Amino acid sequence: MFEERPSPIVAPAATADKLPRMALLALLVIYIIPGLLSRDFWSSHELESFAVISSMLSGGIIDWLLPHIDGVEYVKNGPLSMWIGAIFAKLFGWLFGADSASRLSVLFWFAIATSSIWYGTWYVARRAEAQPVVLAFGGEASPRDYGRVIADAALLMFVGTFGLFVPIRQLYVDMALLAIVALFYFSLTWTFRRPQLGPLLTGACAGAAVLCADLFTGVIMLVIALLLHARVHAYDTPFISRSTLIIVSASAVFFVWPVVTVGFAIETIDAWFALWWETQLAVFGLMRAREATWAIENFIWFLWPVWPFALLSIYAFRKQIGRTHIKIALWTFAGFLLLSTAGNVTGERYLTLLTPGLCVLAAFGLMSTRRSWANMLDWFSATVFTLALLTIWGYFIAWLTGFPPKMQKSIFNLAPGVDPSLHGLLFVLCFVTFLAWMALVLWRMNRSQVMAWKGPWLAAAGVTALSITTVYLFEPAIDNARSFVPVAQSAQAEFSALASKGQCLSTTTLTPVQKMTFKHYGLALSDKNNCRWHFEAQRALEDSVPEHRIAGTYSRPRDGNRFILIKPE
Repeated sequence: MFEERPSPIVAPAATADKLPRMALLALLVIYIIPGLLSRDFWSSHELESFAVISSMLSGGIIDWLLPHIDGVEYVKNGPLSMWIGAIFAKLFGWLFGADSASRLSVLFWFAIATSSIWYGTWYVARRAEAQPVVLAFGGEASPRDYGRVIADAALLMFVGTFGLFVPIRQLYVDMALLAIVALFYFSLTWTFRRPQLGPLLTGACAGAAVLCADLFTGVIMLVIALLLHARVHAYDTPFISRSTLIIVSASAVFFVWPVVTVGFAIETIDAWFALWWETQLAVFGLMRAREATWAIENFIWFLWPVWPFALLSIYAFRKQIGRTHIKIALWTFAGFLLLSTAGNVTGERYLTLLTPGLCVLAAFGLMSTRRSWANMLDWFSATVFTLALLTIWGYFIAWLTGFPPKMQKSIFNLAPGVDPSLHGLLFVLCFVTFLAWMALVLWRMNRSQVMAWKGPWLAAAGVTALSITTVYLFEPAIDNARSFVPVAQSAQAEFSALASKGQCLSTTTLTPVQKMTFKHYGLALSDKNNCRWHFEAQRALEDSVPEHRIAGTYSRPRDGNRFILIKPE
């Protein structure tokens, strides 16, 4: 009687040929660098984070422990990611400026996320139960080579995920949370090697999730961890010991924050944490219909090309679904997929939490598919990213030359008043990137490659080439379209030209984030209440200001939020 096939994966040694380590490291560095420096903040998430960081930089220890924006308590997210951003601003602000230096904290979180996904996958892929089918005459990949190629594929899938293309470079709480989730997955696999340190790290991740985001996310991590430790029987130590370490570690990591705060701000801690606790409780509840709809509508492109191979993995391992290497990744993904719907999380954060587990599943799914199916990722990446790069270059040439006129008009609509610029070194860098991409595509077309990492490598390289080209060719236009610098500068110039000496400018309708943003970009907003000039959000006033008092109207291109400068009667 034939035995059940031990694994759906057949992996000859040639498929696990080593991807050069320096090439992989270079790709990661080149991928994350574009867009970190020499640009303004492009999203409200970045502005919010930097507003908190600015208050930390200009204040004392209490401002670090009890974050606020312009005196208003900030309890929407935890302070951890802002602490890291403020530390980077302290260390490198003299060199790059506080805004760009704080954005360098992205490198810290990216390093944690990528190394956690690689090493976590590496640990489980080398286990005996994860090994591919033993070939009749030998020649299958060794456990070390097989583990390495699975880990490479998972990491390259992560880098090539479409939805992370823009936000992963931003000063954004969700990207710090993504790194913590990846570290959480690593801790679950590290427990096989370090039975005591692994659970401690798992609990620390749950506590760090509360410090970074909210109590709800930390509770979800704790539930997933305890369920996995109860159901994965490959762990050596007793469940009660592991669960105790997880709970104690999670509590210790979180409670160090309020305990330290008591020593520095005992007078204000009660009021601040009462508001924080009220906000945390409000997160618990069913996911809002608007956010659920957004997540459903964007799931396919946001998690492309990860989810198709993750589904193939689940199908291929349907008879071995209880294997440890599949169970940990699947339960991590499914736990966030199901439990996160019980909270008021944003759709983008919801999809971000799913990414690490899906990347690991996708790596095993890639190895389990037939070669013709695996080649689809190669050809999809080659086609889509080549067309995308040609389109970007077409728009840039139209911006410079005026032909085709419709393409030039699109750029001018995006960034009115911005003259096309051609920086020699950046132009050469983008052109060399395009040539390197075409060489990589030709290499793939002209050779029948059997290495399992070739498809994910092509996808990750395509995303990297796209990021370099987009950022460095169109950064002035994107800055003009997404930044509040032109708005602040125009309003300040108008105020300086029309106001008498000694007059001040105040606001009553701007949010704390908007107020800090405009101050940072040079608009002289005063905290006085008796100013005769006002800079306000037009929508908040509902057209109640007479037309003759409006000295100027300002907004970003294609942005419905308009601001007005109001002069005295």
